Amino acid sequence: MKALIAFEAAFRLGSMTAAAQEQGTTQPVISQRIRVLEESIGRVLFDRSGNRLSPTDQGRFLYGELSSALASINSAVETLRDEALDVQPNLLIATHFGFAHAWLLPRLGDLQQAFPRYSFDITPVDSDSALDMVEADISIRFGQLTGARQNEIQLAQEEVFPICSPAFAQRFGLAERINEDMLARVPVLHMDQNNPRWLDWSRWCLLAGLAPLQGAAKFKFNNYPLLLASVMQGEGIALGWSALVQQSIAEGRLIALQPRVTRSDHGYLLASRHRNSSLVQPVIEWFQRELAGN
Repeated sequence: MKALIAFEAAFRLGSMTAAAQEQGTTQPVISQRIRVLEESIGRVLFDRSGNRLSPTDQGRFLYGELSSALASINSAVETLRDEALDVQPNLLIATHFGFAHAWLLPRLGDLQQAFPRYSFDITPVDSDSALDMVEADISIRFGQLTGARQNEIQLAQEEVFPICSPAFAQRFGLAERINEDMLARVPVLHMDQNNPRWLDWSRWCLLAGLAPLQGAAKFKFNNYPLLLASVMQGEGIALGWSALVQQSIAEGRLIALQPRVTRSDHGYLLASRHRNSSLVQPVIEWFQRELAGN
């Protein structure tokens, strides 16, 4: 079918270069597709001896039969597409609790404004293997990009740094860049250290070039929104993931401290079973644009 479409465009436009531009590809690709078509039917469709692309008698015959068929197919597709505009799409978005609460919830109005015809079901999940994650139109998780999952793209790479409330920083005299001495004298809040996907304070300190924290954790959370709420109330200092805390930092509710640790192969990952859908792809592109601004 790609070869037939390439031939039809080249014949109609009189140029393989023009056909490539129309099809969003390159001239060599169009040329190769037409050669494959010629080989499959055993006839030459274009005379390539001159400077112009001249169709042969066989090429003119094929175009006469093909153009009306493609026009009919295109008309049927356009009819169905027009009918789809009258249907309200409903998309299921499944994502981890932290992303749903800290990133998506504040932007639901922007998402609805970008897609006024759509309705969205937002489902927070706590496991990558949850059924909602598998069946969702769009699923967003935190993890390592390995290429093992089909149709998965990275929305934002992991960037982690200490965060605290402005009042907390003032109370403990925290400078822009923290060190081991500062961490030793302030309450440190931890995410659940049994979850290997997330950096904990020990591994973050190692990557940041700091000595490991001494002593057992006094406050641990297995829910990132709860940890963020505790930080904003001035209960302690915690690790912040850039994509999740950037808006709170911009609003002045949190302060970002140095140093920053980045793992380019970790981050927020989006997968969809409908990457080629004309309804789902624009929503995926919206997430890509929004996360690119973090």
